[in-house]
Amino acid sequence: MIRESARRPEARRKPNRHSLKMLVATAIGTSIDAMAVGVTLAFIDADIVVTALAIGCATFLMATVGILMGRFIGEKFGHIAEAIGGIGLIVIGAKILIEHTLMS
Repeated sequence: MIRESARRPEARRKPNRHSLKMLVATAIGTSIDAMAVGVTLAFIDADIVVTALAIGCATFLMATVGILMGRFIGEKFGHIAEAIGGIGLIVIGAKILIEHTLMS
């Protein structure tokens, strides 16, 4: 992400279209994640309907706001945001690595 953010706009690659195999793999991963959340909610005796509605509304709201903000802000600050995102991912990965190797 950091390297891509430093490229000139004309040198950037267009995003690849995803194959059916990639979409199916993503769907399976998402389903496993949702199952884990559902099992956890069952263990803590949460009201599933209220919780599902809250998660659905929050996801819809955040995705919609993110898409609208990205459309307006992305043209001006997209390369900066991409670099910051890359740095953030490196920091998160380093933190997880340190926690699981040095602090055990």
